Amino acid sequence: MEELTIEKYNEMIKQEEECLFPKSYKCPICDENFKSLAVRKSKMYSLGMDEDLRPRYRWVDPVKYEVVVCPVCGYGALSRYFDEMIPVWCHQLQKGMPAFMRNRVFLGGNRLSYDEALQQYEFACRCNDIASFKESRKAYTFLKRGWLIRGKLSAESDFLEKDEIENLREGENRCLELAYVGFMKAMSEEDFPIAGMDEHTLMYLCAALANRLGRYGDSMTILSRLMTSKAVNPRVKDKAYDLKEIVSERLKEQEAAKALQ
Repeated sequence: MEELTIEKYNEMIKQEEECLFPKSYKCPICDENFKSLAVRKSKMYSLGMDEDLRPRYRWVDPVKYEVVVCPVCGYGALSRYFDEMIPVWCHQLQKGMPAFMRNRVFLGGNRLSYDEALQQYEFACRCNDIASFKESRKAYTFLKRGWLIRGKLSAESDFLEKDEIENLREGENRCLELAYVGFMKAMSEEDFPIAGMDEHTLMYLCAALANRLGRYGDSMTILSRLMTSKAVNPRVKDKAYDLKEIVSERLKEQEAAKALQ
């Protein structure tokens, strides 16, 4: 793997800035008009995805820019949910958002660092705690937050201390655990599509999350249900077969380790 030097890192920052533009928003809580950085889709060059569907792109990590936060009232949400508001949620947020979330320092500049992006996600998660949003909305926010931490680890691990890396890994696992639990609950309570996913895609995602979390038995159970469905998309089914091979190997390793104890 090529060593990440300061010069290389600075070049990556420059390329990232060229992928961004200021997008206009109107806050559904306080009616403030403001701009938030977003990624130009025309600049996104795919490098594939992780087994839990986290996309990877050259030069820019779009997950950094998926949370929008109002600079006046502090309302924050993933961009796909930002305008979704009903009176009861609005009332809960207006009443429940603490003072520190109002008139926050606006994050200007031409890009966000990973730490700044994590601050944005913190606001979104706090808003999720305050309002009675659907479980899927909360789970999807935790999923993206976990992906963001993974992105930071991938991009900056050469510059981090060992304990920082360990804390970030623990943080990613906590987020993925909350996402997994939330999505499993959402599948039994909500109508599809859920977070833009059909039933089989979400089942695959939950199986992949369970695998990452070491819940190999749960992952295999979900995959077995998925692969017996006649309506599953061939692309999803192929990914499920690939994941099943990985999970099967890990189950064997787990059983072998138990036998040695």
